[in-house]
Amino acid sequence: MHDYSIDRHPKEIVFFILAFLAISIAPSLNRLIAHLVEDLDVATGWGWGSVTAIPVFGVFGFIYWLFNTRLWRYKWLRGLLLVPDLNGTWHCDGVTVLRQGAEANTPWSGQITITQSWSKLLLHLKTGQSASRSFSASISREPGVGYCLLYQYANDPGAEQAELRKHDGAAEILFSEDCSTGKGSYFTDQHRKTVGTMTLRKA
Repeated sequence: MHDYSIDRHPKEIVFFILAFLAISIAPSLNRLIAHLVEDLDVATGWGWGSVTAIPVFGVFGFIYWLFNTRLWRYKWLRGLLLVPDLNGTWHCDGVTVLRQGAEANTPWSGQITITQSWSKLLLHLKTGQSASRSFSASISREPGVGYCLLYQYANDPGAEQAELRKHDGAAEILFSEDCSTGKGSYFTDQHRKTVGTMTLRKA
């Protein structure tokens, strides 16, 4: 997975809130642990000895992990953060409309798997001829319309596809507000020189 940017996303505010929570929670957590250890020591007589305090950065790491992998996916929180949840498997119907500068009308289909956390994203497209993986991406909110995803990818044809070459490309997809459908276009570099459209629906 790789980083992705989000337009108008309050990332600095999110980090400040998480850091504030860690600084606030760590002392109380350490006092609670010390109290529990003291009670166990008295009750059992085992002699627990000194207990190393949990540092603030340890609490921050746990809170960040929880937010990054779980909490951000709650609908009300995503509404505040302007982040869509694109996780899942998508069926993709594509059409190549230009190839090597000439008009074309070549349909194709594939499956896109999107793996997303609050901070990272990965798109993997698998077709009968090749596989593509994203290496950079950005998301912007289109009020009243949906979310626009712009990403760059590297394509690796199957070993049996002698006529195809490795190439890079870019795609722009506009997802609906409920993140159930998407429609967009893609462009490839000088090694392939193709332009096409893509229609996505959540599997």
